[in-house]
Amino acid sequence: MKNILIISAIAIIGFTSCKNEKKESKVIEVVEKVDNTEKTNELFEEFKSLYDELLSFKGKSDFKKFGFGKGGKYNKWLSNVEDLKNNPDSKLLLQKGVLAGELELLGFAYVGSKGKETEVSKSFNKVFSEAISSKPVEKVETASGNSNYDKLKSEYKLFGKWKITNTTVKSSYPYEIYKKGTEFIGVIPKDEYKTENIIKKGNKYSVKGNKYGEYYIINSSKEMTLFDKGGELKSMGYIATKE
Repeated sequence: MKNILIISAIAIIGFTSCKNEKKESKVIEVVEKVDNTEKTNELFEEFKSLYDELLSFKGKSDFKKFGFGKGGKYNKWLSNVEDLKNNPDSKLLLQKGVLAGELELLGFAYVGSKGKETEVSKSFNKVFSEAISSKPVEKVETASGNSNYDKLKSEYKLFGKWKITNTTVKSSYPYEIYKKGTEFIGVIPKDEYKTENIIKKGNKYSVKGNKYGEYYIINSSKEMTLFDKGGELKSMGYIATKE
C-alpha cells in the first residue's frame, strides 16, 4: 500500500512538473519582427532592371521573329524572370505593387503582338510605371503605422472607400478619398500610403498631375467608375467596388 502511495505521489509530481514546464515555455516564447525592407528593395531593383530590358528589345526585329524561343538571345531574359518568380521571397514585391508573374505575362503579350502595344500591355505598363515612379511617404510609427495618414484622417472627413481591382492579373488594393471644404485627397491606405490631390468638377474627380489623365466618376450613391484619357478602364480590367 505504501509503495502504491509513493508511486502515485511521484506520478502527480511528474505531471505537475510537466504542466509547469509547458507554462514556462509559453511565457518565454517571443515573436521576432523581421524587417524585409532591404530584401524588398533588392528584388524591386532586379524587377526594374528586367522590365527596362524588356522595353529595350520588344521592338527589335529578331524578337518579333523568334520571341523567347530556346537558343534565341532573349530566352535568357525569360529564364531570369522565371528565377525571380520562383524565388520564395518574390512575394515581397507585392509591397511595391507588382509581381514577377506580371512581368512574365507582359513579355508574352509582346511576343503575341510582335512588340506592339495592346490593351494588356498598356495595363501592365501603367501599373509598373506608377510603381516605379511613386515616392515613399515618410513613415512614423503611430496607430496606423503612418503619421501623414493619421493626420489626414484627423483633419479631413472621409468621403468614400473602395476596393480597386485589376481583374486581368487578379490583384486589388484599398482606396479612400477624404474631403475638407472643396479640397479632396485620395490615398491608398497600405504600404507607402501614396496620396494624390483630386480636383472635383460635378461628379468628375480628376487626379491632379497624373500623366495618364486618370479620373473617377462618382455618383450620389458613391459608386465609382475609373477612367483615363483613353476612356473607361473597365476594358483594361480595372473596376472599383464601394465598401
